[in-house]
Amino acid sequence: MDNSSGLTLDVRLQAILEETRQQYGLHSLLLADKNGWPVSHAGKIAHTGMAAIAPELIRVGDHAARLGEYDSITCIALVLEDSHLMVIKDIEINGEPFVLVMDTSSVPKGIRQVFSSLSTRIALAMAAETMLPAE
Repeated sequence: MDNSSGLTLDVRLQAILEETRQQYGLHSLLLADKNGWPVSHAGKIAHTGMAAIAPELIRVGDHAARLGEYDSITCIALVLEDSHLMVIKDIEINGEPFVLVMDTSSVPKGIRQVFSSLSTRIALAMAAETMLPAE
């Protein structure tokens, strides 16, 4: 795969998140690794500590789903002040766990499709980075 645009992975990830943010009218969108370290974001991140606790919230949500006799959770949604919702979803990209954190006023219609599309686009960007020839 040719990276003729010369864009770095950081720039490509930020562009993917920004396009999604604008398309769905989100306040911000954050991609964090399994340890909660921010990888990329779009929009103004007002709650920077969210990335650090997102993986733990996912674990708590999975445990709560099992207690409630559900197989799994779709995502975690927290209600914050000023009518903000923080929607947190664990995803797997190229075999590695990541967390998406969305700051929004309302959950986008077809949230599963939004997460699926984002996961696919991010995975393609990351896979393209690993396929680039060394300079």
